[in-house]
Amino acid sequence: MRRTTALVSSVAVVAVLSAALTGCAASPDDVTACEVALPSGNASSLVTARGEVGSAPRVTIPAPLVSTSAQRTVLEEGEGLVARVGMTVDFDAAIYDGETGDLLMETEYDGAQGVRLRAGLMTSSAQEEPGALPQALVCAQPGQRFVLTTTAEDSGLNFANTGVPADHTVVLVVDVQDVFLGKADGVNQLPQDGLPVVVTAPDGTVGVTVPSGIEAPTSFREAAIKLGSGPKLAKGDLVVLQLASWSWPTGPNAKLSEKSSTWDIGRTPDTIELTDEGDMALPADLVDALVGLPVGSQLLTVVAPAEGSNDATVFVIDILGIQSAPLAK
Repeated sequence: MRRTTALVSSVAVVAVLSAALTGCAASPDDVTACEVALPSGNASSLVTARGEVGSAPRVTIPAPLVSTSAQRTVLEEGEGLVARVGMTVDFDAAIYDGETGDLLMETEYDGAQGVRLRAGLMTSSAQEEPGALPQALVCAQPGQRFVLTTTAEDSGLNFANTGVPADHTVVLVVDVQDVFLGKADGVNQLPQDGLPVVVTAPDGTVGVTVPSGIEAPTSFREAAIKLGSGPKLAKGDLVVLQLASWSWPTGPNAKLSEKSSTWDIGRTPDTIELTDEGDMALPADLVDALVGLPVGSQLLTVVAPAEGSNDATVFVIDILGIQSAPLAK
């Protein structure tokens, strides 16, 4: 079976929205306080799926099924963190041709990390609005199963190699594995002298500026920019994070240049194993800086130039969560 990751291009993350209920902030686990982006409808409510959430469903579709608008019906309720717009969702999915009821593709349903998308956001800079699948992930919870009916062209997926016409209905049965933050939501901390200043856009995208007169340090530096209130990281954790990096040349008045960023359209947050050993080892200084930080924190680090290089590297890391599912093989 092929994973649906081949169909999905990821997006830049926007801010987590806080809901309000009767004048008080809603619990992040309260799905009743979350406003869905897509309604349930006659088409989506006709689809049934048997079997445990997290295993390949046995789906019944009254084909031919026609859904002229995107519809979402919850089959099994979940529990835990609710995905608001911009938050990160991992899920398994099975996708069917609404015309025939035939299975087109599905994820592995092997317990490993499935597909990752950001709820409610565009998956490509070529899009004018989010596809139906990202919209359907708004109000998702871990353990939830829902049905999405939509047209192939409106789904937010690429059906070019399936033979399904753009205006035909497709049916997705989605099992939500986990939900993570979309950006660091911790409390701002006091800045440290001698380091770049982190600037954050309303959608969470980060940038850095270097105050006048400051030069790249010759040893590792770190500073917590925001301090979260979630679980604390430990060695060996699979950490879900947003990561942006810049090159910082040594010498006076040097300008930073961006190297990479998971905030870019077409990307999703990364997962890294918090270890300084083995093939996926991280720099020991970086591991030490991350261990003990709570989820929701934002960390600034500067790695001194490596031997033979004149550039330090600046990292800004938003800690979004701790992944329980193993990495996909």
